[in-house]
Amino acid sequence: MFKAVSKSEKVSDNIIAQIRDSILSGRLKPGDRLASEKELIAQFGVSKATMREALRVLEVMGLVEIRKGTTGGAFVAEVDMKTTINSIINFIHFKPISVKEITMLRYFIEPTVARIAASKRTEKDIENLREIIGEVVAHRQAEVSREIGFHRYLARMTENTLLILLIDFVDNLLSTIKVSLDLGPDFYQNVRTAHEVILECLIQRDSAAAGIAMTNDLLQVGRHMAMKMDTAPFEPSELEDNMTMTDWPSKLGGQTRVIAADDPVLK
Repeated sequence: MFKAVSKSEKVSDNIIAQIRDSILSGRLKPGDRLASEKELIAQFGVSKATMREALRVLEVMGLVEIRKGTTGGAFVAEVDMKTTINSIINFIHFKPISVKEITMLRYFIEPTVARIAASKRTEKDIENLREIIGEVVAHRQAEVSREIGFHRYLARMTENTLLILLIDFVDNLLSTIKVSLDLGPDFYQNVRTAHEVILECLIQRDSAAAGIAMTNDLLQVGRHMAMKMDTAPFEPSELEDNMTMTDWPSKLGGQTRVIAADDPVLK
């Protein structure tokens, strides 16, 4: 099944790539047992130490499970969402991601998530989102969890596994950064207000307004976090002018906002 490793590249990386590709392509399925260690060593033409190193990495990646005992060995693991997210986080641990990069990714994804949520929402969803927003609390970790939970719930309303995975991944990154920063109570109050606006758009089933409100929320959060970290924020104006007319609210970069019918600004 596997090819001998070329000496021109790192040996363990080649082994990992071949086994990973076999799993992801479906040639190896969850529960399948890999060949014995002795057989794998012969197939790849490597040492026992190199083979064990590769299997340990695959185990950390969540792709294989190493079982002990006479019936043990290396088995293909059932890869769930938690395993996938942890694997990605492990991968980027040595490749730091900036707030600017995170905000850009959110800019491309989350306004669409909000628009979908507005079209699919149920009364139960509205009730759950109200509960998530809740009241401002003093504990920083609780505020972060509540804020992140709002975005994760919207993602689940899309019923799209890839969108859910992406939002969970991004939120894990944001959560780690936010807990380490002293963002202050004003920041969380502003976020809560932004989420209330998004929720009102969902109540009204106004998909366009929900997209605008989400864009404003994520850009404000990105700018504040970048300022606290003394780094450059993401700005939509950096992108090439290739948007359609339906994208114009997002292009305004937070200069458009959703208002209530009795807002004084209308006068």
